[in-house]
Amino acid sequence: MSDLMQAEELRKLALATVRAGELEKALTIYDSALGATDDEELRELITVNKADALIALERGGPEVQALASIVMRRRSTRNVYLAAYALVFKYRLENELKRATFYAELALKCAEEADETLWKIGALNELGSIYEIDSKFPEAIDCFERGIALIEQLDDASEHRLTYGIALENLGCSKILNDEYREGIAIVERSVSEMESPTHVAEAYIDLCYGYLGLEDLDKARHYGEAGLELATESRQVRNAHYLLGEVFYKLDDLDRAEFHFDELARFYPEFRNLKSLLFAIDLRSMVNLKL
Repeated sequence: MSDLMQAEELRKLALATVRAGELEKALTIYDSALGATDDEELRELITVNKADALIALERGGPEVQALASIVMRRRSTRNVYLAAYALVFKYRLENELKRATFYAELALKCAEEADETLWKIGALNELGSIYEIDSKFPEAIDCFERGIALIEQLDDASEHRLTYGIALENLGCSKILNDEYREGIAIVERSVSEMESPTHVAEAYIDLCYGYLGLEDLDKARHYGEAGLELATESRQVRNAHYLLGEVFYKLDDLDRAEFHFDELARFYPEFRNLKSLLFAIDLRSMVNLKL
């Protein structure tokens, strides 16, 4: 086996190891792959892949630092796209939304130049998510609608299934947050049957709680809020569910349950001693972004 083939086999093994959740082990395999070849384009690709794993671990390193240089060198469209995509994730984690937007737009441009449908879908989803975090909901809606239109054209059923439910949920949530409650709720409800991950289902249920609360349908809001809380695994989801359920029970005049949920929410913010009193006094939904 040539050095080039050996390095590529090691790279693929590392990617499979990442998908299995063994990120630390994957880093070691990537190092072996880097040491197995002098081919610059392949070394660049391995560097990007290793940087992805480091970013997922919320760690830095020379590979992460090399991403911007890979973008600037433009040795291959694929490597530029993947490096830009990795930088989007990095800057989203660091809440540097302007830089994340720049690299998401660059990734989309690469995808369009290469006419790669899956790349376009990935870039549009990331760009839409950034706009959503930045409370630019009309822009987010446009990105998600464009992404869904591309997904619906996919011939590969597995590729369609992998992306469709999440894209629908993202679009529906943006519409709910843009006060388009009924249309957003209908889209999110469609998304649930397309999802396999409990975490994604929890996200959809919490979004539905918010939407039905906006429509003053308190029974449905409570149902979805409690279902979302039961499935929630991320602290953001737990916080959002407790906040929304506190609002629901307050509107239902069940002050004991409202107090319970606001107390649970307040545990996340020990520095704000008067948070519960504030929540009882003011409806903060207009200032809440579920994606933060």
